[in-house]
Amino acid sequence: MKIERWAGGIAFLLVVGLGLAALGAGSIVAWEYSNSDAFCTNACHAVHPEEPRAHEVSAHARVQCVECHIGRVSTLKAMATKTTHTHELMGMIFGYERPLISTTLKPSRQACETCHLPAMAHDDTVRVKKHYDADARSTETTTRLTMHTGFGAIRDSEARGIHWHVENPVAYAALDPQKQEIPWVQVTYPDGRTDTFVDATVKTPVAELEQLPRKPMDCIDCHNAVGHPFPNPVDRVDAAIASSKLRQKVPDLKARVMAVVEEVIALDEKGEVSPEVLRERVADAANRYRRESGNTAPAADVGQFENVLTEILRQSVFAAPGVTWRSFPNNGAHKDFPGCFRCHDGKHLNAEGKAIPLQCNLCHAIPQVQREGGPAPVASTVVPGIPQPASHRDPNFMHDHRLHMDATCGGCHGKVEFGREGGSFCANPACHGRKWPEVNLNVTRG
Repeated sequence: MKIERWAGGIAFLLVVGLGLAALGAGSIVAWEYSNSDAFCTNACHAVHPEEPRAHEVSAHARVQCVECHIGRVSTLKAMATKTTHTHELMGMIFGYERPLISTTLKPSRQACETCHLPAMAHDDTVRVKKHYDADARSTETTTRLTMHTGFGAIRDSEARGIHWHVENPVAYAALDPQKQEIPWVQVTYPDGRTDTFVDATVKTPVAELEQLPRKPMDCIDCHNAVGHPFPNPVDRVDAAIASSKLRQKVPDLKARVMAVVEEVIALDEKGEVSPEVLRERVADAANRYRRESGNTAPAADVGQFENVLTEILRQSVFAAPGVTWRSFPNNGAHKDFPGCFRCHDGKHLNAEGKAIPLQCNLCHAIPQVQREGGPAPVASTVVPGIPQPASHRDPNFMHDHRLHMDATCGGCHGKVEFGREGGSFCANPACHGRKWPEVNLNVTRG
């Protein structure tokens, strides 16, 4: 009898143990699934189908959603943090207006810097960008940029370089949730001094601006699009041509593709795009491609044209009417959105009337632009042994360089010839002859 009771007790304990083990294993599996991109994008954010598509082609495609939106924290802390995200599920169930910004993104200390060590030295990097005109030949323009990604002593005694902001604390106040309007900036230097800059074009009194909530500048204030980039569709088309996914030799290629992209985006803004519409527009474009090539285009080329155009369109349309790629500013550049020029715009002046530095070569060398069949680019170099003039270091240099130009400039930059077609240092098409978002070189403090 005792043996039977012992056997029954052991069996009971085994069953309970197995049950607890199964429950524990199931809980672990459930927890892991709740941290997966599939759960985040299908259970919580299925109303934003373009978000996972953008993530899949981003530089952080192998970084899970929770690593940025929860942070790389302990399991218990992650569990506690997840309870603050329940409003996302409620919105999914009952519906809500599509948010254009994330309210859950963690500071870089808890996310970015777990991979990107801030104390790490950075070397300069070279970027080559290709752009194609909408002419018959899809004429190519190549821009070569040397990016100054170093900072502090790595660069020079004045701590120039993109990551200057890592060593020098910066606080700012924004007027809008997407932080595109920044009227107030304060820098704290290593010796403890502070310098406050105010947008001289803002009507709000300085005293009121200083009462706005202040935020310490964070990596994601500039690198805000690294997880879900929504680039200008023009850039997507240029990238496809540059990589030969689209054949540049096809007549009017850039114009042909952009006509379809712009038509679909216009329909998308009205909420009139469906998978059927996409297939129809792509098929029409492919048929025109086939006809205009005299029906001599290889079937493989036509098929590739269809596939690439389909992918560009899928990444350029949005589920919510009225929402486009322009609804998501990219602050890491300054071509389509203000980006860097939110602060470095020539309008933010301190009490002495000095602007936040706007020199282009703080962040990159002067761009070298080569247009297909056009004049050769002029390198951004100086003559060895000749020190850089003090004026070049002045915060207001971009305001004033046009006014102080004289014959001595030619000693380093060659013959001074104005224009925007290239061929001389002062005729650089990357600098002159175009408008930059938010830049104003004519502002003075009133």
